[in-house]
Amino acid sequence: MRTEPRGYWTHVFDQAASLLRARPDLNGDAAYWAARRIVDQTLAEQEGEDLLFERKDPVPCLILAP
Repeated sequence: MRTEPRGYWTHVFDQAASLLRARPDLNGDAAYWAARRIVDQTLAEQEGEDLLFERKDPVPCLILAP
């Protein structure tokens, strides 16, 4: 559970609550798993967008010279 980004579980449970309000035919378990898939997909899309843009902070690197 420590590998998820900050606020991950809050987003999952908020999304599950929204799904339960919008689709009363869902039970809690189905809403939870659907919410996890939605949040995971959103995070994957955001990571893909981050790869398209140049990083603002320089990445430290080690250069070995002879």
